Amino acid sequence: MKRPQRYLFIIMTVLVAVYLLLTRLPPAAALALLAVLVLYVLVLIFWGRDLFFARRHAKRREWAKAQERYERFEKRLLRLRWHRLAVVLYPSIYSMDGVAIARNNVAQMLINAGDLDRAVQWLRSALQRDPLYPVPYVNLSLIAAKRRDESGARREMTRAVQLGFNPAAAQRLLHRALMDAESSGG
Repeated sequence: MKRPQRYLFIIMTVLVAVYLLLTRLPPAAALALLAVLVLYVLVLIFWGRDLFFARRHAKRREWAKAQERYERFEKRLLRLRWHRLAVVLYPSIYSMDGVAIARNNVAQMLINAGDLDRAVQWLRSALQRDPLYPVPYVNLSLIAAKRRDESGARREMTRAVQLGFNPAAAQRLLHRALMDAESSGG
């Protein structure tokens, strides 16, 4: 079982366990547990507000603002010892490491802004943190394609697929990126 399937299984198991626990407990205990869970999520949302603001800025294509917010979120995660409890904020089948996810997101904003060299640095940093996280390899592949390095793009995308990234999506992304690079390069 590859890591994405394992993480999906863990996420689904936790959701089912919480549901079963809430439905099997006496009503007063279930309500108390639900209140604790809601409080936990609300505290996390307040604590992780930079992540939500970053996502909103990214949707609006405000790359610099999104990058700044993702960097703030990464720093906040690094400062706390209990950052693993914040995994609820960034559920992912590819990584449970919020710092690696934040670094990858910073790199995506830099790619969108056209700063490919800095994006590569952030992606390498994400991979140092979580070497089995396939999404940074996808982004490295797209950067290589933009630079018209077809063999590098294929190598990085192959690594992403080996780590569990969807092969059909990888092929589609790589083909589109290589075609875009070819058409823009003339």
